[in-house]
Amino acid sequence: MASFWHSFFADDRVETLLVLIALDLALGVIVSLKAGNFRLSFVVDFARNDLLGKVAPFAVIYAGYLYARNVDIVIPGVDMEVVMNGVWVITLAALVGSLLGSLKDLGLQQLPEAVAGDDPAAPPR
Repeated sequence: MASFWHSFFADDRVETLLVLIALDLALGVIVSLKAGNFRLSFVVDFARNDLLGKVAPFAVIYAGYLYARNVDIVIPGVDMEVVMNGVWVITLAALVGSLLGSLKDLGLQQLPEAVAGDDPAAPPR
């Protein structure tokens, strides 16, 4: 189990996700402090949505990748590495969207709602 966590946190993909999560958390706290509506429930929601909702599923797929790297899933040529990379891209896109939403809330970025809109799972402001 220790070797899994070492491999997981040593992977560049995971490091990228963790940097994006830290940036998004910092920007989210700054936005809420600037707006004067900071609540600890926002941080808890962030942890639930981003850590448990995005990084934890990626960790499960990553564990499958470490266990069965070259095993075809259903379609020949589609192995766990392909699946893991696809899940990483989706997770990355979700985190970048959340980060862009935080930048928009700060007024630093003018982006359309489709790109940087509110997170539907976030608590109402």
